[in-house]
Amino acid sequence: MIHDIRHPILRLGKTSVDIFPYWIGLLIAGLIFGLTGAFIVLRDGLQVTGLSNSVPWGLWISIDLSSIAMGGSAFVFGVIVYILRIKRFEAIGKLAVLLGFLGYSTAGMVLLFDLGQPFRFWHPIVFWQPHSLLWEVTMCVVLYLSVLAAEILPVILEHPFFKNHPLLARYKILGSLMGRVHALSNWLHKAGPVLAVAGLTLSLLHQASLGATYSVLAGRGIWFNQSAPVQFVFSAMSGGVSLLFIASVFIFRVMRPGTVGDSALYDVAQLAGGITLLLTYLRVWDWAVTNYYSFDREIFLQTQMLDTIAPYSLTFWLGQAVLPIIAGSILLAAKRVRNFRYLMAAAVVPILAAIITRWNYNFAGLIASISYDPFTPNIILNSYTPTWVEFAVATMVLCYWLLAFSLAARYLPFRAGDDRHGPDSAEI
Repeated sequence: MIHDIRHPILRLGKTSVDIFPYWIGLLIAGLIFGLTGAFIVLRDGLQVTGLSNSVPWGLWISIDLSSIAMGGSAFVFGVIVYILRIKRFEAIGKLAVLLGFLGYSTAGMVLLFDLGQPFRFWHPIVFWQPHSLLWEVTMCVVLYLSVLAAEILPVILEHPFFKNHPLLARYKILGSLMGRVHALSNWLHKAGPVLAVAGLTLSLLHQASLGATYSVLAGRGIWFNQSAPVQFVFSAMSGGVSLLFIASVFIFRVMRPGTVGDSALYDVAQLAGGITLLLTYLRVWDWAVTNYYSFDREIFLQTQMLDTIAPYSLTFWLGQAVLPIIAGSILLAAKRVRNFRYLMAAAVVPILAAIITRWNYNFAGLIASISYDPFTPNIILNSYTPTWVEFAVATMVLCYWLLAFSLAARYLPFRAGDDRHGPDSAEI
C-alpha cells in the first residue's frame, strides 16, 4: 500500500494556494543565476574568486565539507537497516540514502569549480597518489557516490511512472528496457548488505581522512590535532542524523502520515541526541587538552587574532559546546518531550554545529596561520572575502540540492517494508 501524499498548502483566508510551483520557480531562478557565475569561473579560472595562495580554501570548500557531513546519515542507517536488519527504519533508511546521494553529488559539483582545472577532475582516478590524504579522500568519495547511486536507483524506480506508464505497454522496446532496469534494481536491492558495508567502510575512511588532512598541514595550530579524524566522523553522524530527523518528520508525518510510526521518529531523534552529546564531550576535552592542560604560544596568538576579526571563540562555546549540550539533551529525551516542533528546533543545532566545525577548521589555520620558520614562527593574519561569482556558484549547488529534494519529497513514494503503523497522539 502506498499512502496518499499530502502536499503543503498555504491558506490565505478562504483561499488555498499550492506553493510548490512557486517554490520550484524560485529554485530554477537560483540555478540560472548560479550558472552565470559557473560560466565565468570556467571561462576565466579562479582569478575571479577571492581565493589566493595564502587562503586557497574558502566558501566553496566549506559548502563541500558541510554537504558531505549532511549526508552522514546514509552510512549510519545503511548499517541499521541492512546489517542490523531493523526493518521498521526501512523507509527512513531510503530517505537517508537520498540525503547521502544529494550531499555527495553536491560536494562533487562544488569541487568541479574549486579545482582550478575542472576538466582534469578525472586525473586522480587515473594518476594515483597513494601517499596523499586528499587523493584517498577523492577516491573514497568517488566510490561512495557510486555506491549511493546504486542504492538510490531502487528508491527512484518505486514510482509508478516506471511501472505503469502507458508508454511502457505501447512501445515494447521501452517496456523491455525498463524490465531490465527493474531487474538490475532488484539485484541491487538484494545486494543491500554488501553496499551497506562498502558505504560504511568508505565513509569512515574519507571522513577520518578529512580530519587528518588538517593535522598534517604546515599551519598546524588551532584545530590541527590528532582528534580531528574522530571529530569529523562523529560530526557527520550528528549533523546528518539530525537533518534526517527533520526531513523524516516533514515527509513521513506531514506529507505521508502513517508510513512511519512516531516511535521510530523518536528513536532517530534520540540517536541524533546521543551522538551530539558524545561529540560535544570529545570536543570540550580536546579544547581542554589544547588550551588548559598545556599552553602553546602560537595557538594563543592565533585565537587572539581570530577574535579581533570575528567572533571565533563565541562560535566555539555557543555553537559547538553550550547549545549542542542543550539540544542533544532535548533530542535524547524525545520520548518524554513528545513534541515534534521542539524536537525539530533542537535538531537544527547539531546541523549548524557541524557546519561551524568545518568553517572553523578551514579558516582557523588559514586566516591566522603560523609561518613556516621552525625557529622563529610568526602568526600571519591573512584576509579572504568571497566574490559574487563564488556566491553565485554556491547558490547554484544549494538550489540543486533543494530542487532535487523537493521533487523527491513530492513524488517518490518511500514505501516501507514492514512498518505500517499509524501516527501516534503527539502533535507537530
